[in-house]
Amino acid sequence: MVEAGLAALLRVICEPVRREGFTVKYFLRTFGCRVNQAETEELRALLISAGHTPAKVPAEAELCVVNTCTVTRDADREALKLLRRVTRENPAAQLVVTGCLAARAPESVRAAAPSATIVKGGKEGLAQALGLPGLESPTLAPDRARALLKIQDGCDGSCSYCVVPQVRPELHSLPPEIVLDKARALVVQGVAEIVLCGIRLGRYRHGAVGFSGLLERLLLLPGNFRLRLSSLEMTEADDHLAALIADSGGKICPHLHLPLQSGSDATLRRMNRPYRAAQFARCAEALCRRVPDLALFTDIITGFPSESEAEFRESLEFVRSLGLCGLHVFRFSPRPGTPAATMPGAVAPTLARERLESWQALDRELRLGHQKRAAGRRRVVAPLRNGVRGLTEDFLEVRLERPLPPGLWEVNLRDASNTAIICDSRLNG
Repeated sequence: MVEAGLAALLRVICEPVRREGFTVKYFLRTFGCRVNQAETEELRALLISAGHTPAKVPAEAELCVVNTCTVTRDADREALKLLRRVTRENPAAQLVVTGCLAARAPESVRAAAPSATIVKGGKEGLAQALGLPGLESPTLAPDRARALLKIQDGCDGSCSYCVVPQVRPELHSLPPEIVLDKARALVVQGVAEIVLCGIRLGRYRHGAVGFSGLLERLLLLPGNFRLRLSSLEMTEADDHLAALIADSGGKICPHLHLPLQSGSDATLRRMNRPYRAAQFARCAEALCRRVPDLALFTDIITGFPSESEAEFRESLEFVRSLGLCGLHVFRFSPRPGTPAATMPGAVAPTLARERLESWQALDRELRLGHQKRAAGRRRVVAPLRNGVRGLTEDFLEVRLERPLPPGLWEVNLRDASNTAIICDSRLNG
């Protein structure tokens, strides 16, 4: 629920907003994961539906909403930097700060933005408090071919490095009928790719309906669209899910992001991850065998406490052996209140940076290999960036020969390079 402080502030804002013909200029900024992005995009769509207008910079806005992340120190630093900027450049703006940093360290937010209203809890009531219409079917920004749909929130895991269970501890899943209504509305508006996201997406459950059951229902919706799954834990990518992807006829993108974090069992134990490297390898092999041309990506944390040179090399070579398509790499960032924050054996910053660079080099190698394997083959893209680029079903961003409107388009990938894949385009259907 929205806290009383926010509700009081929004009542002040909403009285003139509710008057016919009155609009406000808003500025929205999101840090962090796709769940945060989905929350902000829903608010943006509702603001558009109500006739309010976006501001290009915070200094031009009457309402600023900052959705924060606290997974790393860098995320904290960037959010606080923006809050200080808004406070300095536009002190008259109504500033609302929400997200995980607001929940974990409201005192840091208050120090950066003394006049801000801080929302520590969920953001489901924000739109209602703003008095925004069109809650069932908000209008998207024009030319949107993709949309994020948040269906789950919360994590009750116990990874030793992660602060998320402290700030989003309650597991919550959107009722399946609401998910279907939201997806149907997006398809009617011409959205070609719906990205399902959650803090623990695979832990979706509402009553008797689990994640695979929800996918089965979504696959029955009419329309020319596809589903993409955001990050899933390895333990959630089971045979049923693989069969749904394989048998969906392209309706579910053959692309999965399964966080590994380390390929060293010793490091995985210190991270308190619920699997070992060999289990991850068997899972990846089974998925790739069941889903032809599956594009598999992963997360890696480098520089974890007590990570030896041998563990680092073991992890690097293990990941190289998996046949992945790309990595999302983080340097370890101690989060207050987590077991890892007080573990001995801190890796020196210079060494952690060197290891990060090695991982980044491997990521570039894997992504280039993914591009090269796709060259000369047919793909289906959802246009991005005003139609001048597109995203394929296997998560390749490609350059289009001519701008395309929203939809799903068949393309032939002519060649590969370090920067883009050039495409010939024609409408699918």
